[in-house]
Amino acid sequence: MLAIRKTKAGPGGLSVDDVAAPKEAHSTDVLVKVEAAGICGTDLLIYKWGEFAKRMKLPTILGHEVSGVIEQVGSDVKGLRPGMRVSLESHLPCGTCYTCRRGWAHVCPKTRYPGVDFDGGFASFVVVPESVCWPVPCGIPPLQAAMMEPFGLAVHASLEGSGVSGLNVLVSGCGPIGLMNIAAAKALGASKVIATDIHPLRLTAAAKMGADECINATEESVYKTVRSLLGERGVDVAIDYSGQAAALKELIQSITHGGELRLMGVPSHDILLNLEEWLFKGLIVRGLHGRRLYETWERSTSLLVTGRVDLSSLVSHRLPLSAAEDAFEMALNGQSLKILFEPNGTCI
Repeated sequence: MLAIRKTKAGPGGLSVDDVAAPKEAHSTDVLVKVEAAGICGTDLLIYKWGEFAKRMKLPTILGHEVSGVIEQVGSDVKGLRPGMRVSLESHLPCGTCYTCRRGWAHVCPKTRYPGVDFDGGFASFVVVPESVCWPVPCGIPPLQAAMMEPFGLAVHASLEGSGVSGLNVLVSGCGPIGLMNIAAAKALGASKVIATDIHPLRLTAAAKMGADECINATEESVYKTVRSLLGERGVDVAIDYSGQAAALKELIQSITHGGELRLMGVPSHDILLNLEEWLFKGLIVRGLHGRRLYETWERSTSLLVTGRVDLSSLVSHRLPLSAAEDAFEMALNGQSLKILFEPNGTCI
């Protein structure tokens, strides 16, 4: 089978290789025939060989945003059977540490990831533990099922803390997950959702996903525009996907006193912050990661299967595995929204 692998340390180092397909699932594992698999920001970090990637043992098949059909289940698997469509959770927590026992398994310090610590889903078939397989209702098509993992981040960011219902929300950074967050926040009852980015393509998509106002941060001040829209009140919640110091400064100015800043974007380097305004405003700052296991999956599934959120317009490219190099370059250069690989041919 073809597979996209990271084969060399350092920037680049991708290879599309013909490798042996897994033949069976052992014990508590599941063999999945991949229908669709999306490029994620983590894949781009690996491509650029960011710090997180250096834990990898190469070569490794990339990909963790995956939907597919179960081909075979291990002898000890309960509740799953061949023929079921599944979407994959990308976090495999240890389940036994202090963090996991407190109900915070989504931030387990011993978490392992498909496509990082073991072979992932940029291939025709993938073997994964039963615990990361989420059964997908028939009302969710394969392409949207492949986006359930990142959509879960957006739902998680919308539900944490005071939530979004009845509140004014600012989403900074309209990559795929930021765009999903716009739709999730609207579906979960946000009063007004304001989106900001520097790419016109993404801002156009933000409007389609339901943003009430879209701000190009290269052309106008986010803070001044928010003030003109909402007055001195500002936004109740700001969710940052950019990881940029300049964006964070504007967000802090735009949040109401006692409001919430939710951090999802990962900065590429250390940044300097003046915390005085954070303190005097009494801001609640939340660092968010992953999805709550599996509460967020339940909420995400409900939003998709009922049609309250439709992610289909986010798919800008559907490509074979052989187009890996071009796909990664497009994603890095902001020439795409969501890129999905279809390893076994076009999904219906």
